[in-house]
Amino acid sequence: TGPSQTGEKRNEFDFAQWKNGKPGEPTWESPWGQGRPGWHIECSAMGMSVFGDGNMDMHAGGIDLRFPHHDNELAQNEACFCNHQSVNYFLHAGHLHIDGLKMSKSLKNFTTIRAALEETCTPNQIRMLFLLNAWDRPMNFSNSQFEQAISVEKTFYNFFQNMKINLREENAGEPKRWQESKEAELKLWETLTGAQKNVRASLENNIDTCGAINELLALIGATNNYVGGAKGQAQGYLLLTIAQYIMKVLKAFGLTDGGFDS
Repeated sequence: TGPSQTGEKRNEFDFAQWKNGKPGEPTWESPWGQGRPGWHIECSAMGMSVFGDGNMDMHAGGIDLRFPHHDNELAQNEACFCNHQSVNYFLHAGHLHIDGLKMSKSLKNFTTIRAALEETCTPNQIRMLFLLNAWDRPMNFSNSQFEQAISVEKTFYNFFQNMKINLREENAGEPKRWQESKEAELKLWETLTGAQKNVRASLENNIDTCGAINELLALIGATNNYVGGAKGQAQGYLLLTIAQYIMKVLKAFGLTDGGFDS
């Protein structure tokens, strides 16, 4: 086909694999003159240096790289190695927005995790902020979002402190006699098993960490209601089982490196 009407491309699917050098840029000799690899070639070269034939199970990047960058990278890898599928799964993360605007140096709203840690945030608060947002959608970093993360973190902290107080005087590792009606204990046990099922389902549904966190918060609410109605006769073994499960999930999320015991 002939050159396009709006540029040098002969076809709309064409892209540059080698670019002419510009003043101040590093350049190399090539059959096409002094220049440098195109952006897409750089990424293919990095992948091949690690994986050999460039075949990858999972490949990550920002949502802005989905097209054309990753499409072009695929075209190069698959043409080079006659491989019809060089990447099995792409994970395209959403952008970070600051008070509703995409984070950008040009807008002077650029920040880093290191800077946030030095100012007001703790590592766990930043982790919680990320967990409360979908990984593949834009995330808005604002005071209200940050306050929500702090509130959720405090809810978990208070829950574990209250569980320690409730279990302190009991041999919680052994089952106690359940209350005569058993209704409250059975209801809470059903809530626990339901939460376990729903947390797993959330994580299997596109790694929905926010849904998983909300399931844990609902379980905490049900547990607090049970303890309040038990009037000092709460089943210690049940409380310990719930606390250990919640701690297990938080540990998987990187929010703690410890376990829970009485």
